[in-house]
Amino acid sequence: MKDLLHPISLVVAALGFLCLLRDVPARRRDPASTALAAVFLLSGLSFLFSITPMWKYLDRVLGTVNLSVPLAMGCVVALIACQQVVLTYWGSPPEVARRRARTWLSVGLGVIAGLLVLFALLTPSAPRPIDFTLYYAHDNLYAAYLTLYVTAYTLGELFLVRACWRLARRSSRDSVRIGLRVVALGATITLGYSAVRIGDVIAGAFDRSLAQWESFAWTCGDVGAMLTLIGWLVPTVSDQARNVQHRIKQHRSYRGLCPLWLAFYSEVPEIALPIDRADPAQRRRFRSIGIKLYRRVVEIRDGRFVIRPYLDTTVRESSEAHHRAEGLHGEELNAAVTADQILAGIAARAAGERPDPDQLTDFADADRQTSGPLDEIAALLAVARHLPHEPARTPHTERACA
Repeated sequence: MKDLLHPISLVVAALGFLCLLRDVPARRRDPASTALAAVFLLSGLSFLFSITPMWKYLDRVLGTVNLSVPLAMGCVVALIACQQVVLTYWGSPPEVARRRARTWLSVGLGVIAGLLVLFALLTPSAPRPIDFTLYYAHDNLYAAYLTLYVTAYTLGELFLVRACWRLARRSSRDSVRIGLRVVALGATITLGYSAVRIGDVIAGAFDRSLAQWESFAWTCGDVGAMLTLIGWLVPTVSDQARNVQHRIKQHRSYRGLCPLWLAFYSEVPEIALPIDRADPAQRRRFRSIGIKLYRRVVEIRDGRFVIRPYLDTTVRESSEAHHRAEGLHGEELNAAVTADQILAGIAARAAGERPDPDQLTDFADADRQTSGPLDEIAALLAVARHLPHEPARTPHTERACA
């Protein structure tokens, strides 16, 4: 059963670690993200060390029989401590979280040190990758070893269940609430593994065996661990999905602003930021869609500033009358009129025809209230929708919609 379930759990842990690894450099100052990545890494290692082929390989390479036992169990103890670190930073102020995190990590290191000392005293004689616990269940030193491990494991899972439910009730994010509840469910299922291992210790004291419960123990351990990993992954996947949606929206906005930017650039090419003269590091930064979109908005804003002295009130009034007759009103009317003003202003500038000072006006959408960059982009997109996709010839076609 162990060699059937462990590879599946290993795949889940590896996928979770790879998913988190991408964000670790960007969040290197976030201890919770680092601890969560460590949870997936340590979980994967614990499963890897326990698979029979790897168990035998380590015995042969390291020259110590059954060394996979303390390695795998040490990883489990460490990941239990890291899980508590994640919850501590998610649910406590930074000063309190740092103190509690140090405590959890210190306790985890102490348990691992105790396991290594007790294992060193075992002197196991033969590789037992399948039935190690059953084989040594009657050994007093192994009973002490298993008691230490199961106690730490059980207390850690109980603390995890309690903390997850409490934090889930306090969280305002659906993905965090769902994820923490799945973690709590998985941790509850793993208690079946703890119960069998406690039974192994008690049965060994009475020269009995719980061999018939081994499959149940490994099933509870692996299924519970998989659910726990999936639960930890839910908020991360949700965040990354939102980031992907945001980047898609940025790409669409960037392309949607192309007609508006092209209208200005055809008459005022100097609005384009000369990134070719920037150093290579800056050029790489400018390739980011967020920077490109911001740059396009700034360049359009510069184009509006250049065209503003050529806005004739006659054009605005006739455009308003025309679009009102078509049924437009409110912000959409202002956007359509602004589009007409831009085209007329560009044509007037190209012809060198400035309106009389008493005929000057502002853009129809100049009074639109924008509370941030997203609102400004939405306002510019509304104007761009009323422009033809090829409003004018561009002096540098290769940069038209780059």
